[in-house]
Amino acid sequence: MKDFLPDMCHTITASGVSDGASDVDVTSDATIDAGAQTTVESTTQPSMTATLPTKYPTLSANPLNAQQTAEVGKKLDAIRQSVMQDLGEKDALYIHRVYATVVYGELLGRGILMLSGALQHRHKRGKLSKSTIGLWLTGTSLLTFSKILNNMELGHNVMHGQYDWMQHKHLNSQQFDWDIVCPAPLWQHSHNYLHHTFTNVVGRDHDVGYHLIRITDEQPWVNSDRFNLVKTGVLALIFEWAVAFHDIQISMEEYRDDPNLATTMHQKSRALFSKIGRQIGKDAIAMPVLASLLGGKSGFVHSLMGNTFANGIRNVWTWAVIFCGHFTEQAHIYSKLDDNESRGDWYVRQMLGSSNLTGGKIFHIMTGNLSHQIEHHLFPDMPANRYASIAPRVKAVCQEYGLHYNTGSFAKQLTQVIKRIHHFSKPDVAEKTSIAQSVDKPSADSETLRDDYPHVSPRRRKWLNRMPDFLAQAVAYV
Repeated sequence: MKDFLPDMCHTITASGVSDGASDVDVTSDATIDAGAQTTVESTTQPSMTATLPTKYPTLSANPLNAQQTAEVGKKLDAIRQSVMQDLGEKDALYIHRVYATVVYGELLGRGILMLSGALQHRHKRGKLSKSTIGLWLTGTSLLTFSKILNNMELGHNVMHGQYDWMQHKHLNSQQFDWDIVCPAPLWQHSHNYLHHTFTNVVGRDHDVGYHLIRITDEQPWVNSDRFNLVKTGVLALIFEWAVAFHDIQISMEEYRDDPNLATTMHQKSRALFSKIGRQIGKDAIAMPVLASLLGGKSGFVHSLMGNTFANGIRNVWTWAVIFCGHFTEQAHIYSKLDDNESRGDWYVRQMLGSSNLTGGKIFHIMTGNLSHQIEHHLFPDMPANRYASIAPRVKAVCQEYGLHYNTGSFAKQLTQVIKRIHHFSKPDVAEKTSIAQSVDKPSADSETLRDDYPHVSPRRRKWLNRMPDFLAQAVAYV
């Protein structure tokens, strides 16, 4: 998004630490006792005590009053303006170097994979040697590095419009497309617009659990939530595919009553399957076949396995960074929307719904600087390489107004994410009672969903009924 988001936002914020607030609704999945309370005093006006859960807070109102909120907005606007006015040659050189690293890293990685296959092909009886294994690991590591950098520091940030000011013919949000199966326009709708506008608001931000994982008590418990950790493991391994179909699921809901639903979904589905075809064609066919010209069967296998491992590791890394930025112990979930949300309100919600990661320069680059998730959510169109320099100023604003600045090591934040996912795999007391009293009834959701496809023939609908909903939604409109 090139323009600032608050004008697009229609939600009211909430916080895990507060002062001077009115109508602050604080709920939690756990019973709150004296040992699980947080008292926060403001530095800007007489303090008031807020009783808050130490884990998994769900809130529904901005903890700051109107004056404080306006002050926060002005301070953060000033931070943003100071950076955006300073953008220039150094920032352009940085992203060009990142792009070059991605390209040359991929070429070198694929070249070494071809070499490893060729060496095995020429080895007696085609047996693996230590040198061959070493070359394969080196090639796969370089390819993985390139794919992670392409996904995080290059693709994610360029497609956010962070470098549109350069007016580069390729490195801009309208032209650039990354090396995963999700087309850029679909991701920009589900992520740039919906996620960054309605961050962590249940029912509006579909990234809250990705339609699969229960991570808050605002999401009703269902039987499949027992397998939250298993589903999370699968989601991590195939994360690019989940992202690819994510916007299809969202759009089916968003445009359900739109007379142009069929046209919109047809365009999205065609774009999705076209991108999937190109990615599979490159990683699973073209590159392995090219490698086989030098190394025969061994070359094909080495290239295919290298591509598969690189994509898998990239997926797991991306999942970990994203979840650590949004679903840690004190990442706030919001339950209410307000059509009158101000720019300052939106700022507060972004700070309290996000989490940072500590680490060195290389670590930050490999996360796409999403290790500064708080700063990214405040300023999504600011070049991400600037986040580290403004983080102390953002933290100071949070401390001045008694707002929680959530940061920690990668190990700490990831551990909290796993614990949170495990915690919400179990129903609370009220839900257990409801489940015990309820009578199981077969779900008609999938049948009802298929009935929303009047253009689909009965024979084709029969096949759609056998597919998972996310796949059926895409296939129905191809």
